[in-house]
Amino acid sequence: MNDSDEDQDSPLAVDGETRVIYEALRKSEERYRELVEHANSIILRWDRHGVITFFNEYAQHFFGFTEEEIIGRHVVGTIVPQSESTGRDLRPLMDEICRDPEAHRYNVNENITRSGRRVWIAWTNKVLRGEDGTPVGVLSIGSDITKQRRLEEELRQAQKMQAIGELAGGIAHDFNNMIHGISGYAEVIRELSDHPRIDDYATHILTTAQHAAELTQQLLTFARKGKYQLKECNTHEIIRDVCAMLARTIDRRITIEQNLQAARPHVLGDPTQLKSALLNLGINAKDAMPGGGDLHFSTRNLSVDSTTSISEFDLQAGQYLLITISDNGTGMTEAVRSRIFEPFFTTKDSGRGAGLGLAAVYGTTHMHQGAIRCRSQEGRGSSFELFLPISRTSARQERKQSQQRRHRNGIGIMVVDDEAMVRNYSKTLFEMYGHRVVTFESAESAIEFYRSGHASIDLVLLDMIMPGMDGQELFSHLKAINPGINAILSTGYSLESKIEGILEDGIVDCIQKPFTYSQLEERLQNLAAEGRLPEHLLRSEPEG
Repeated sequence: MNDSDEDQDSPLAVDGETRVIYEALRKSEERYRELVEHANSIILRWDRHGVITFFNEYAQHFFGFTEEEIIGRHVVGTIVPQSESTGRDLRPLMDEICRDPEAHRYNVNENITRSGRRVWIAWTNKVLRGEDGTPVGVLSIGSDITKQRRLEEELRQAQKMQAIGELAGGIAHDFNNMIHGISGYAEVIRELSDHPRIDDYATHILTTAQHAAELTQQLLTFARKGKYQLKECNTHEIIRDVCAMLARTIDRRITIEQNLQAARPHVLGDPTQLKSALLNLGINAKDAMPGGGDLHFSTRNLSVDSTTSISEFDLQAGQYLLITISDNGTGMTEAVRSRIFEPFFTTKDSGRGAGLGLAAVYGTTHMHQGAIRCRSQEGRGSSFELFLPISRTSARQERKQSQQRRHRNGIGIMVVDDEAMVRNYSKTLFEMYGHRVVTFESAESAIEFYRSGHASIDLVLLDMIMPGMDGQELFSHLKAINPGINAILSTGYSLESKIEGILEDGIVDCIQKPFTYSQLEERLQNLAAEGRLPEHLLRSEPEG
């Protein structure tokens, strides 16, 4: 009876054990599928021909394809574009991964979603083998690194722009010294000659030198080594002026619209440079609409709660003014958009631009501690967004200039500059205006003279950049000899941090090369009106 029962129970016992095993396998498979389907990673399988055979739920959500839409289709043309935005052809890479997955266990490439958005994915690939051990496909697990890639690209762009800026600043500084000498000797020729044609030729030289100086000023602005004195200004007034100028000069088929909504439009800045930046952006928009179109200027206020990165700029927490300039013109490719702020880069025909306009806009933005961002799509127009910190004080009225008194007494001027052309021209021209001039090539020789001869010197003109000892250090030595020294810094470019330090040390002011005698005299008059220079330093006419 017992034996018979055991014989009858044995098959049942085996069936029960089998059911337990199958149930365990089923649960294991469910857990595996749940893990794969709901993992926060892109998981897919594709066969050796590149055809997708599995696409997990996360991948479907990320790329925008349903399982029915993607299974059975090739990776190229669905989630892999034929070529990256960098120009690399991705088809050979996909073929190579299919042929030899082991050689491509890790790769990074650009992918594309169903909506056309470009994304960068870091892929880990593992070969799938059949029962006989031959490769039958690839299991790929991907992570979205688009943001990281963008940050890396912005860092590289920022480093490149910094290097270009240093180069541009150095070139502009040397050019300004040469232009300073050219314009100076043109002034000398004009003063020495009574011949009307020679006077006319000298004026042409001065005009050409001034145009060259404007180009180098754009380089200096890009390099953030331009003007350093800022004041409070109303951007709405600047935008209205710019729009009025554009309306008078650009194609009448272009409609200019303003939507100035910012309740606080005042920023601490240089109104001339801001106007130039907005004008450059307006002109570029005009060039992008050869058949006419719409040009929009808009403003609004926004608050930044914490340090925020915009392109390669970092905005500190605070209140900002956002100026947007947009058009519906031809737009730009990504390759062009990535280079628009580089000096001398231009897509315009030869003779229509030096490629410095947007470079100067970039530098102006940096100088104002703001940010600029460009959005563009080929065939759909472009928009530029300028973020500028709002002034913490209310708008101030311009101080009225008091009428200046001019004196005919010549003064003693000491010029210290390592450029022989600048020293020679300065001595010749200043002496023509009745001043007593001594010049020195080095800081050491200037210090030696000043120890015993400072009583005869009313004004010192110092070059900022000199070998051995720069203008700031030289000024400290001269001030130790004569605490009442009146000194002005002349420079091919101005480094903002050093300028602020020198002004704090007691130097009267800075003047940027190239400058004419009349510009120097006007600066002296303004300084005297402000009480920063004695009025006897003024001089108006050359000696006969």
